[in-house]
Formats: sequence, C-alpha cells, structure tokens
Amino acid sequence: MLRSLKIRNYAIIRETEIQFHSGLSIITGETGAGKSILMGALGLILGERADSKVILEGSDKCVVEATFEIESYQLQDFFHQQELDYESVCIVRRELTNSGKSRAFINDTPVNLPILKQLGLKLIDIVSQHETLELNEAQFQLNVLDAIADLADLKSNYKATYKAYKSKQNELDSLLQKEAKAKQDEDYLRFVLNEIQELNPQESEQEELEKRLDELSHAETIQQACISVHNAFEGTEMALLDQLKNLKQSLQSAAKHHQGIQALLPRLESNWLDLRDISQELAQISEKTLADPNALNLVEQRLQSIYALQKKHRVQSNAELIELREKFEKQLTEIGSLETQITEASNALLFLEKECRDLGLLLREKRKQIIPEMSKNVNDLLLEVAMPNAHFEIELHELNFEKANAEGIDEVSFLFSANKGFKPQAISKVASGGELSRLMLCIQSLMANKMQLPSVVFDEIDTGISGEAAQKVAAVMRHYSQSHQVIAISHLPQIAAKADEHLYVYKSTEGEQTQTAIKRLSTEERVQEIARMLSGENPSEKVLAAASELIGISLN
Repeated sequence: MLRSLKIRNYAIIRETEIQFHSGLSIITGETGAGKSILMGALGLILGERADSKVILEGSDKCVVEATFEIESYQLQDFFHQQELDYESVCIVRRELTNSGKSRAFINDTPVNLPILKQLGLKLIDIVSQHETLELNEAQFQLNVLDAIADLADLKSNYKATYKAYKSKQNELDSLLQKEAKAKQDEDYLRFVLNEIQELNPQESEQEELEKRLDELSHAETIQQACISVHNAFEGTEMALLDQLKNLKQSLQSAAKHHQGIQALLPRLESNWLDLRDISQELAQISEKTLADPNALNLVEQRLQSIYALQKKHRVQSNAELIELREKFEKQLTEIGSLETQITEASNALLFLEKECRDLGLLLREKRKQIIPEMSKNVNDLLLEVAMPNAHFEIELHELNFEKANAEGIDEVSFLFSANKGFKPQAISKVASGGELSRLMLCIQSLMANKMQLPSVVFDEIDTGISGEAAQKVAAVMRHYSQSHQVIAISHLPQIAAKADEHLYVYKSTEGEQTQTAIKRLSTEERVQEIARMLSGENPSEKVLAAASELIGISLN
C-alpha cells in the first residue's frame, strides 16, 4: 500500500508530501492545477523514463520518494533475487539532475530502471484511458481467471509437476546428447584403448628398459674393463692381490716388535679382502655381460613402441599411459551405463508427463467451469458502470501437450466489444481508453477478494460519463476500495463524494513563480469542493445542500 509521496522540484511543484491511507482516496482540482503532474511524479517512482525538463525552473535537482507497506505482497523472493534488503516498509526514491543524470534507489540501495520498473508493477497499477496495458497481457488474463476460480492450490501442484517434468526432460535430452557423442567416439576409444592394452605398459618399465639398453649398447666396453681390472688383481704373475699378500707376510715379523705396525695389519687384511671381493664381482659381471644383438634389438623395439605411443597421446611416461587406459576404460563403461540411465529417465519422464497432463486437464476443466460465471459477472458490472451495450467474453484455447507451459495447457483471451452489434475482439485490438478503463475497474473489482493486488490508481477513467452512470462507477469503485487501496483522479462529484479521504490539488503563487500544492480537505471543505464540481464557483445554498447530501450518502 502506498503510504506517502514526497515531491521536490518536479515540474511546478516546489515541495509537497502527500499521505495516503487505505480505502478510497479521491484527488480533484481545477483544470491545469497539476493533477497530471502528480501522475508524472508517480511514474518516475515506477521506473518511467524522464529528462531534465521536468525539473522545476531554477532548481538543479528534483527528487520523488514514495513509501510503501509491502508486508502482505510476498516480495521477499524478489528482493533476495535482486540482492536488496527486504523490509516491511519499502522506500523508493528517484533523483534527476540538470545534467540529465538519473538515479534510482530501493531502501537506499542504487538500482537500475528495469529493476525499479519490475518492483513498480508489483506495487502500483495505474489505470487510465491510455494505460490499460496490463489488461492486454495474456498472463494477466489467465491469472485473473485462475484467481476467480480459486485455482491457487491446483495451479501450484501443476507448476511443481511441470517444473519436474521439464527438468527430467532436460536431463533426458542431456543424456541422449551425451550418448550420441559417446557413440561417435566409441570406435576411436576402443581403437586407442586396444593399442594401449596391447602394449600393456608397466609403470617402472621404461626406466628399467632404458638402463638395460645402455648396458647392452656398451657390453664390450663393460666386459673388457671388468676383465682388465680382474686380471690386474689376480690374473697375472705380478697380480696385485698376490703382492699385497706378500707385503702382509713381510710386515708380520716386524709387527711382533712394533705396536704401530701391529695395528696396521688388520686394515691391510681388510683391504685385501675388499679387493678380492671386487675382483670376483668384476669376474661375474664379465661373464654375464655378453654382446647380445637380439636382446638389444628387442629392448630397442620395446622402447620405440613405448615412445611412439607416448608421443601419440602427448604424455611423458608409462604412468600417464596407464591413466589414459583407465580413463578410456571408464568412458566405455559409461557408454554402456548411459543406456540404463536413459531408460530410467525415459520412464520417469513418461510418469511425470502423465501426471502433468492430468493436472493440466483438470485445470482446463476448472477454467471452463468458471468462464460462464465470470463472463456474466463482468457483463453485470459493465451495466453498473453505465456500459449497457458492452459485451465481454472469454475464449479458452486448448493447446497440445507439446506446447504446454508453466501455466497449463491452455491459453486465454479476453474479448470485448463496447457497442451493440459488434463482435467482441481481443482487448489488445479495442481502442477506446475510457471504456477499457471501466472494463479494468469491473475486472479488478470482481477479483478484489480473490488475490493480493497492488494499489490501483484510476486516472480520470470517468471521462465521458455523468449523472447516474457516474454514481454507478463510484459505487463499483467504492466496493473495490473496501479490500484494496484505490486512488482516483476524478472530475465528477458523484465519485468524489464516495471518498474516504479527499485530496485537493491547486495552484498558488509565491513571488513570481506559480506552484502546485495539495491538501487534505475537511468535511466542510469537501462540501465546498463538491459543490464547485457540481455548478462551478460560488455555488448556491441548494448546490451546497446537494453536495452535502452526496457526501452523506457516501458516508452511510
């Protein structure tokens, strides 16, 4: 609900603050006093575009700020999605500067115009002879029908099922795409996997083969070196081991007489033993190290196969080849498991499709049942707002399930004709703004107790009517305002008399500049204003009495 509207330096409004209450608030004033300016200022709050021309002459900035009570509007999700702080009282502010810069704020957080406009649509609905766009929207029409039919719970169940159905459908599509791609890759996967499996690389094999290759490539060098050193140790007359043995024996007689020599003998023995072991190991190496062209060839071929496969797959080691083998094996296994997943997803999709279709058909049946009643009620209300020749119809178009959406398997069209003898057409093709405004009043009044609607502003929708017709429009507006906040700009006394509060827009002159101001009228001031609306300036006692009677009727 709109609680207040503050305007500073907008058009010819220097500064004003308007307090609004629940029920029916009527705004009146002389022609040109600035009622349309109020609508322009409110449009800024709702995200409409503007330029610096609207700034009061001589000012550098204009500010429009509105305060709303939004606790009952269930807007927490919207605020969360837009990363805005949610509070039960929401303050919306718009600022324009002479430089053309525009800024918008929701609860002091800067926002762009699209976000402001989204919020505005949820807070205020402006109905004028030129603003009945919402009534043209298929989504709005369907929401109206469903609200009047009390389909909230059924529609919620359908939406949840439809969401699950679409999710499962997307899952199945993804699986089918994955399977198609996998099957394209399957032959390649099997080929490269077979290559790796045939090679059967072992993790440490490459390093061992490279060492073996080095040995086989230098077998003669290794063998000759081993034989040469072995012979030097013990294979000749002057063998080193024999000489060391003789030296040891020579020292043994002297060791008896010298402790230092005695201490050296064990070390000499130890070295002699080490050299003998080395000699024997070299002999064994020499015997085992033989030039073997066949073995060399086999090692070279094995390494070449390993190197080639590593290069092909751009890896550096057998460990990485083994990882590839495991990866390809897993992918091939997944191709097989995809069939099971696809079967399960297909069965689940069929179940959800049936459930969704059944709920959609039930929705369709409920909608069909309410259409005659709703059409009759709207047509009855059209009589009440002095449109006896108008006719309203609702068409329900049944969709194939393939064209189903989150709203059901139907589309709804509101058809309207304002004149007798003319076939009703889609509302979007009907041109008369005043007639559409009254149709909107009838529809909104009909669903007033069925759904939470934003505050509604009726901008001179009473143009072109008077007398009894005006009283009928006023009665419908009054009924609507009993459950929703209604603000109406009007030039008819019959409507103004129904107000819970009456606001008066007027011009005043301060210095050399004309300004627009607004005030709340007392009961006496209301009588004077309604009398003026009835007969003009300086109303007679009879007119004042008539005005008083109108107000008295509205207060019963």
